[in-house]
Amino acid sequence: MNAMQVKKKFNAPVEQVFELLSKHATYNVAFAPIQVVRVKDSADPERPDGIGSVRRLGLGPIKPLQEEITLLIPNQRIEYKIIKNPLVKHHLGVIEFESVDENKTLVTYTIELQARAPFVSKLILAQLKSAIKLGFSKLAKTV
Repeated sequence: MNAMQVKKKFNAPVEQVFELLSKHATYNVAFAPIQVVRVKDSADPERPDGIGSVRRLGLGPIKPLQEEITLLIPNQRIEYKIIKNPLVKHHLGVIEFESVDENKTLVTYTIELQARAPFVSKLILAQLKSAIKLGFSKLAKTV
C-alpha cells in the first residue's frame, strides 16, 4: 500500500485546531483554488461535517471527488474515504491531533492510496503531500 504523511505543529490548543480541521469549508482556504462543498450532512445536527457527511472537491461546477467522513473523535482523530471513484481502489485519510502543550498541537495527516492504474498512486501521493504541506502552512497562520 502506498502512503504519505505530513506533520505540522500549530500554535493553538488542540480544541481550536480540531475545530478548524473538522469543518469542510476550512479546506477551501487550505487548498485553494480547489473548492470543497458539503453535499450531505451527518446525522448529528450539532456537527453537520461529522460522521456520514460527504464533501465534493473540484473546480467550479466540476467536483468529481467525493469524500465521506467515517470516524470523528473530537480533539483526537478524523478519518475519511473517497467514495464513488472508479480510478481509486483504496483511499483512507487520517488526521490525528496531539496536544504538545496547552497552546501547541501536532497534526499528523496520513493518506493511504491505491489507484486502479499502476504507478499512478505514487504520483498522486506526491502531489497531495505538497498540497497538504502548503495548505497546513496557510492554516497555521490563521490560528
